[in-house]
Amino acid sequence: MLNTPLELAEVAMNIEKNGLAFYTALAAKAEVKEVKEIFAFMAGEESMHYLTFENIAQKMAAYGVPEPFEDEFRDYMQELVDSNVFSKDIDVAALAAGLTNPVEAINLALDFEKDSVIFFLQFRRVVPEEERFMVEELINEENHHINRLLVMRKAITETREEFYKSHIKIGDAER
Repeated sequence: MLNTPLELAEVAMNIEKNGLAFYTALAAKAEVKEVKEIFAFMAGEESMHYLTFENIAQKMAAYGVPEPFEDEFRDYMQELVDSNVFSKDIDVAALAAGLTNPVEAINLALDFEKDSVIFFLQFRRVVPEEERFMVEELINEENHHINRLLVMRKAITETREEFYKSHIKIGDAER
């Protein structure tokens, strides 16, 4: 059970570590040059994000152990962690190997990035004021990753209908 901001920082580090492994595996597996390049770029981004969260965790530890969370916030954050596949110790290489096409890989990456944004938005609330800008910058970068993935998915799908069918939640309002 998560009780302190430092524990959340450790979860954030694990999310980024798994993201790095996932994108590295996808880049190695990708056959389309542009897809390979974007996944390699994303792996590099996740590596830098890990270091940022590690830095935040070190600063939080230096501040001392903060008070435990209120029950409602703790339970909410635990649910976010439990629903985020990359917050756990998993075999991301096997996960990537099981994907059958680039659109499937992009869709999983989109889910990962969206889950990360939601987690980081809440994590930002418990980070010391002078460190929040770093979390906000990471949130902006994750949003940029979502946009890159959407553009890439659109570029490799043939038609507008195929693009929307590849992830039914996107574009439903336009139908």
